[in-house]
Amino acid sequence: MTRTRTARIRLGAAVTAVLAVTTVTAVTVTPSFAAAPTAVTPAAAAQSAEQDVVPFPVDASVLSAGPTGFLSGQGGTPITYRWMRYSDGATTVLPGGSYGGSRRTDVVRGTDGSGVFKLYDMATGADPLEIDIRPLGEGYTVVGSAGTRLVAKKANATGGSDLHVIGKQQGDLVDDTVTGLPADAAITVINLESPDSAVVLYAGTVDGTKQSRAAVVDIATHAVVEKYETPDVPLGGTALSATHIAWVEKPTNSTVKVAVARRDTGETVRHDLGITNAVGIQLVGGWLTYRQFASDPASLPNSRYALRAFSLTTGETVDLLDHTLTSTPGPDGTQMARGGTIEHGEGLYRIAPGADGARPTVTLVASTGQSTTLEFVKHDVPETIDFDRVTTPVPLTWTLNRPAMEVHVRLEHPATGKSWSPEVSSSGDGRYGFKWDGAFVTSNPGIPAEYRAPAPNGDYTWRFTAQPIGGIGPAVEKTGTFKVVRKVVPHDFDDNGTPDLLVRDSTGLKLYNTSSPLGAWTHDFPTWLGTGGWNAYDRLVSPGNVAGSPQSDIVARDKTGVLWLHQGTGLALAPRVKIGGGWGIYKQITGGSDLNGDGRPDLLATDTSGVLWLYKGTGDAVKPFAPRVKVGGGWGIYNQITATADIGGGPAGDLVARDASGVLWLYLGKGDGTFAARTRIGAGWNTYYGLAGFGDVDRDGHPDLLANNHYGNTYVYKGTGDWRAPFGTRQAIYSYDYFGSDLTIF
Repeated sequence: MTRTRTARIRLGAAVTAVLAVTTVTAVTVTPSFAAAPTAVTPAAAAQSAEQDVVPFPVDASVLSAGPTGFLSGQGGTPITYRWMRYSDGATTVLPGGSYGGSRRTDVVRGTDGSGVFKLYDMATGADPLEIDIRPLGEGYTVVGSAGTRLVAKKANATGGSDLHVIGKQQGDLVDDTVTGLPADAAITVINLESPDSAVVLYAGTVDGTKQSRAAVVDIATHAVVEKYETPDVPLGGTALSATHIAWVEKPTNSTVKVAVARRDTGETVRHDLGITNAVGIQLVGGWLTYRQFASDPASLPNSRYALRAFSLTTGETVDLLDHTLTSTPGPDGTQMARGGTIEHGEGLYRIAPGADGARPTVTLVASTGQSTTLEFVKHDVPETIDFDRVTTPVPLTWTLNRPAMEVHVRLEHPATGKSWSPEVSSSGDGRYGFKWDGAFVTSNPGIPAEYRAPAPNGDYTWRFTAQPIGGIGPAVEKTGTFKVVRKVVPHDFDDNGTPDLLVRDSTGLKLYNTSSPLGAWTHDFPTWLGTGGWNAYDRLVSPGNVAGSPQSDIVARDKTGVLWLHQGTGLALAPRVKIGGGWGIYKQITGGSDLNGDGRPDLLATDTSGVLWLYKGTGDAVKPFAPRVKVGGGWGIYNQITATADIGGGPAGDLVARDASGVLWLYLGKGDGTFAARTRIGAGWNTYYGLAGFGDVDRDGHPDLLANNHYGNTYVYKGTGDWRAPFGTRQAIYSYDYFGSDLTIF
């Protein structure tokens, strides 16, 4: 049968009770009962100065703690609840349902949401005490347990709420209504401090006057035994010890205050914490601990959420933990907090009263094996990136032990001094990186504009830096190296796998990377290849690699008819070397096509009588060209000849020639140093100041043609590989690319 005390209740239909636990949201989980203790597989346990520690599940919260062990809830669907002993780490995974603890005891409360509660004494392993509240009728909301009793709230007929203590006595269900609360009490907080006491915050009418109070409830007598006046402001958490009671006051547009009252005299002192966030408090000996609640667990560790304490007698303030996630009252006036310190790392800490009012002691009792400080775990940066072979973009990633507040990556090419700090993104779980297409990005804030150019080949260094969230511990810095490789291509003077634009003006010779993609924006800052002396030349040709090294070279004729070789190094130009004299007899000089199939580019020149001469490449830097061979006459009708490499899909390099009327003609190379009969390409080409073979700017396997007009605009005609229509529609190298008229582009 059912007995009642203080208030009779009527048996009614069974209802589902909602379990509201202040330390964790109730979640129903799939049954998976473990009859015997089940071993947890945690990270390696840390060692405190005071004692050995047991494992603490990673990503778990502490829900309650008693004399022999603690209850944790590990995030997931479903939540995994575990009870673990301090002494040896023996672990019991609790069966399906939702769980909370009875504070400061080894009792764990479980329910499946049906209104039936089971109270497990984890210290003894005895059969659970089952309390079925369904016979009590509707309207009960269980807010927690005090030892082996349930505490519930239920609306009454006056519009207020009653507090009920529900238990078993000699097998009978007992429902005691707490006395001493106003009938119209609007209860805002119920804090079950221990198996013996609870603190209730409420507002209600007494003798016709509305009152706001903090009340201490004795669980055994189910009666209010103490009351304290509270202001008419929003109130937060509470704390209770043998000597003091405390509660949090949150006035509108003001900082948080903690009111601490002596239980013997009622004297109340308010302490301004100087913060506006919600806080959790607890009394530990003669000290009050407090911590801010983190709205986003991913933002932890963070010194903003440190566990701090101040003395109720001296006002001294100390830091106990560098950060906290969750906490609960522990046995013998202690506090158990899940958090971390720089010294001992992440885990469960016991905060115990110090001797004779000294500051509380802090002891690590269970460890996740994780560091509280930010640490570098690994990098995934290839030793070599071959951009001719890999699929771009290439992911480069760096992994930390947890998310960081701020992360930077800097790539540097020591040979040129070029560097770039790409935008880094997070993929979760402490992983940071970016996907690299092989380009370096520079900017001009004055325009503003961004420029993308292929990064040079060669050795690179990377530097990874990360700032910890909340300033806990030092910043992380790691460095490493890798290499970028690509095959050498014609007209590439800075060794980045793409043709370059060479511009000679009154100040010297400059290199411009083509925009990526073509026509994207104005040109990037140039690289100087030389300053003085370049205006001594009346002919400049980039015939490709004629000197035997992989990089492209420049052949230049001065005004006295001497021919000079400027050998490319991949980073600059070597000092010039005299090739020979007597070249003043030629009106046109061009190079860049392999006309005889030996794999080396050749030089072509037309003399004043219109004869075309071939200088075969030797690959020797001292004598890069063999003696001339006559190709044929009648070439005087052309004011521009340009070697283009193989644009027609034939066996060898080709030549285009422009006549005085602006018609462009194609001469397909036969592979023996001679050409097939000319083919008309089109008219109107006299709009251009100069034409030059440009290599393969779009990496489609077909060489392209460079053209610049008298206004300094520069275009690319992409090769098609079809001799009948060897070039596509012209395309500007940059969207805005005016270089000026008094210059040479090749």
